[in-house]
Parts: sequence; structure tokens; C-alpha cells
Amino acid sequence: MNDVPRTPILTKRHGRRHSTIVVPPPAGLQSAKAESGDSPTLLVSHSAVGASFLILLQLFSKIITFALNQALLRFISPDRLGVSAQLELLSSSILFFAREAIRLALQRQTTHPKSDPFRIEGGVVEGTVSGIAQSVVNTGYLPFLLGIPLAGISCAWYYLHGASDEVSDLPYFKSVVVIYGIAALVELASEPMFALAQYKLQYKLRAICESGAVMARCAVTFLLTLSTREDTGVLAFALGQLAYAVVLSGLYILLVWETTRGRENAIFPKRIWKEKTISQSPWFYFDRQTVHLASTMWIQTAFKHYLTEGDKFLSSFYITISEQGVYALTSNYGSLFARLVFLPIEETVRTLFSKLLTPPVSASNFRMSSDTLSSIIRVYCHITLLTSIFGPKGAPFLLSFIIGSKWSTASASAASVISAFAYYIPLLAFNGVLEAFVQSISTPAIVREQSFLMLGLTVAFAVAGYVFIRVLGFGATGLVYANMMNLAIRIGACSYWIAKYYRDTAIVDHDILDEKRAVTSRISSPLFPLARRDSYPGINVLIVSVMFEICVFAIGKVDSLSKFLMMAAFGVCLVGVMAFDEKELVAKAVQLYFPAKSEKSKSTRMRSTSITGRGREDKKTE
Repeated sequence: MNDVPRTPILTKRHGRRHSTIVVPPPAGLQSAKAESGDSPTLLVSHSAVGASFLILLQLFSKIITFALNQALLRFISPDRLGVSAQLELLSSSILFFAREAIRLALQRQTTHPKSDPFRIEGGVVEGTVSGIAQSVVNTGYLPFLLGIPLAGISCAWYYLHGASDEVSDLPYFKSVVVIYGIAALVELASEPMFALAQYKLQYKLRAICESGAVMARCAVTFLLTLSTREDTGVLAFALGQLAYAVVLSGLYILLVWETTRGRENAIFPKRIWKEKTISQSPWFYFDRQTVHLASTMWIQTAFKHYLTEGDKFLSSFYITISEQGVYALTSNYGSLFARLVFLPIEETVRTLFSKLLTPPVSASNFRMSSDTLSSIIRVYCHITLLTSIFGPKGAPFLLSFIIGSKWSTASASAASVISAFAYYIPLLAFNGVLEAFVQSISTPAIVREQSFLMLGLTVAFAVAGYVFIRVLGFGATGLVYANMMNLAIRIGACSYWIAKYYRDTAIVDHDILDEKRAVTSRISSPLFPLARRDSYPGINVLIVSVMFEICVFAIGKVDSLSKFLMMAAFGVCLVGVMAFDEKELVAKAVQLYFPAKSEKSKSTRMRSTSITGRGREDKKTE
């Protein structure tokens, strides 16, 4: 028995008897190993293409939903939009507490390059490709189980105590709350399929499911709003949310089930065979370390949710329903670019860094993580310059075309809030990518420090919101200022943890920085992205940006189309200067997006060169 190769042999237990089964390797063994052992450059290329695909499909869906929402604004008032914002907060809270910690823990799952995709009769085996995938699917059912009590408690509390009198008096209010709770559970039913698609980096599948669900929600909400003649409150929003959940779960089940046909792992819970385990245990279905990490991160994610959605919590206490509607409108438009671009990038780099920096970290992965984060920071710096220069004056003029007659009385407040968002969006971008990196390298010590920080920020944010809204009288704009202070502190904390990671990792392994150069300083690492000069725009871009800032200041208030077009022309010129200054970064991006074409053109040039050289030699010989 010792002469039989170890890899294809698995042991199956039948009561007290043990029998050895030699399982032949499946047909896709080589492809599975190749997929699990991608090089860092190829992994970054896949992530970049996946992120761009998500951005493009979300852009397409947002264009459609934007048009439907624009028509919808003509038929609803700020009060109704404010109530719908409260109900969306209820739904997002149920979803966040049920799945966020588990999502973050599952993103730490990775397949070892030497993992074997062998199967066993009646199940899959721990540590194999199919075993890890099945563990991801099994763990994905935990959010639905957690969501059942969370939905019941949250909806009951909101109905009895959370809603104000003017909200609870709306028609069909009880039915609306119940529908939002059911919609949250239906959406959680898609979590196993989402986890598997995220683990396999199937960005195209994710984009199709999420885009279809978003369009279904907007279409149902818009059609019901137009078709109902009586005042139905926010029933149309509730049914639209239910349509979103049904379409999302339905598409995920159909598409992911199709991709798992004929494979060892399935989309349903399935036992995972574990060696050296005889007694029955629930850990036959889950990875113990993943569940433990999720439970450790749950408290931290609770504070994070409050800080992320804290403006909605504070608005429900400090401002009226009408002002809440204005803030919901402006925040939706103000954060539109963040949802289209920054959110897909954040989700992609979180998965990318989790795979690159899974211990033990190689020198190539270490350098690749620094280069990738440095490039993202430089791009975000360019976006910061654009939004800070042209956003405060250009955004209010665009908003004046969007809002209808029912919002005319709130236009001044909306213009003030949308102007503040021009400075808030860059902070949102930097915080998202830095926190994604920190979550990828989190250790128990970092998780504890983050929990204490989140607790302090929770108190500070509540105090800042009260000061900006009530004491200083900024109203809805005060919520944006409080969020900006909150994000600035979180960015500073993430920068500290990232610097500590690069410093400590380089000290532990001197060869991880450079095979020919050891670490000469224990204070900082040369690969710390925020300390690298190439993480920021060049001096030429900064000089031109100052010149355009002076021009925009000279234009003054943008109250006509001619001034807006003039400012837009300045923006296009600045983008051109940035693109010219970043020729190398653009070339690298093209190489990442089209590696096959780049290699093909390179090989073609080499072949033509060799042919030309051979022809010259033949001519000389003649």
C-alpha cells in the first residue's frame, strides 16, 4: 500500500471499517491546477479586467435606472423619498449584519497551487479544489439562517418604535415593512451562489445578476407609481425591492447551477470529508477557521455599518422627513460616481489582495501588492483634483436640470449638499481601497484595534453630527461634513496599519524587498505605497491644476449653459494633461487588460526580426 501514490488515494469510513478508494484524476486536472496557481501578474490582469467589466455593466444599468428615476422624481415628493430612505436603511441593516462579516471571511479563502481536485463517493474532500469550493458554498448559507431572526426583530422594532408618527400614518405602512423584511430574506438566499462566484472571480456572472436585479427594481417601482391613482405611500418602493431580490436570487441560482453541473461541488449544502475525523460534527460542512474569523469580525462590521450609514441614522433623529428626502436625493446623485467606479474597484482589490497576501507571502506577491495599491492611489489623486476643482460649482448647475417642480422649494438646500459631496467623494474613494487592503491582511491584533477605533468613531460621529446639524445649523450639509471628518480619521488609521504591515513583513524576511538589497531601516519600508513618490501626480499636473482652479474661480457661479460648457472644456484639457503625464501607467493598464495581444505582437516582432536577420545572412552568403 505504501507503493501507491499518495495524491489520488482517499479514505472513506464505513462505521468501524475503513476502505481505501483510488480515485482517478478528473479530466480537468491540469486546468484546475493552472487556475489555482496563477502568477501575480496574471491574477492582477484578471482582477483588472473583472473590475472594468463590472464598471461597464453597472454603468449600463445605471444609465437605465437613472432615466427611470428621473421620471419617478416628477411624481413623488421629498417626503415620500425620505420615507423610502428610512426603509432602505432597514433593509440594508438586515443584510449587512447577516452577511458582511461572513463575506469578508470567505474572501480570505484561497486554493493552494498544489491542491488536488479529486473527489470521493458521496462527497468532496477537505483541502482539495472541490472541497474548498464546497466549503465556501456551505458557509454561504449561514447569512440566510442569521437573517431570519434579524429580519423579524428589525421589522418589529421599526414598526413599533423606530418610525415616527408621520411615517407610521402612511397607507399600507405595515405591509410595506413586512415586504422589506421578506425581500431581505429572499436576497440572502442568493448568498451561497454569490460566495462561489466571488471565490472563482466570476465577475461577468456577478455583473449580469446584479444589473438585471437593479433594472427590475427600477422598472417595477416606476410602473407601479404611474399605474396607481390613489395614495399608496411607499408601497411601490417596497414591491420594487422585492422584485430586485427575486430577480437577483433567481439569476444567481440559474447561472451558478449551470456552472457547477458535472463538478464535484454543488450549490446545495454538502458534506465535506475530513481526514482523522470519525464522529459526526457540524464542522463536516464548514471551515472552522473561516467561521471563527467571521465571528471575530462581526462586532467590527457592526460599528462599520453605523459609520457607513450613520448619516441616515442621524438624519432620522435630527432633520425632518422633507429634509431627509433632499439629502437622499443629493447623496444618491453625489455618490453615483462612487457606486459606479469605486465600489467595483474596492470589491475587486479586496479579493485580489486577499489572494496575493495569503501567508506565506512571496517576494513577487509582496512587490505586486505595493505596485497595485500605488497605481490605484495615483489614479484616485487625479480624480480628487478633478472633483475638487470642477465639482463644487458644476454639480449644482446639473442638479437644477434634474429636479422637478415638486423639488423647487428644496433646490437651494440640495445645491449646498451636492457641492459638499465634491469634497466628500475623494475621501470615500481612498477610505474604500485602504480599508479593503487592511481587511485583506487583518490579524486578530488588527481586528481588536479596529474595534476600539470603530467604537471611538461611533461616539465622535454622533457628536459631530449633532454639532454640525443642530449647533452650527448646517442642516443636511452638516451630515456630509460629519462624514468627511469620520473618513479622514479612518484613512489615517488604515495608513498606519498598512505602513506597519510593510515594515514588519520586510523586517521578518529581508529578502522579500529585493534579492540583492536588505532592509536598512526599521522605521519604514521602501515599498510602503503611501510613501512612494510614484503614488502621487507629477509636478506638471499640479501646476496645471492650480491654473485651472484660478480659471474656475474667475468664472464665478455657474448659472448659465455657456459658463458650464467653458468649465467642462477646462476639465477635458486637464484630463488630457493627466493622460499625457501618465503615459507609462496607461501603457501598463493596456498590457494588463490585453496580455494575450501584447504577447502576440511581441512574438510577431521577434519573428519578423529573426526572419529579416536570416534574410540578410542569406544575402551575405550569396
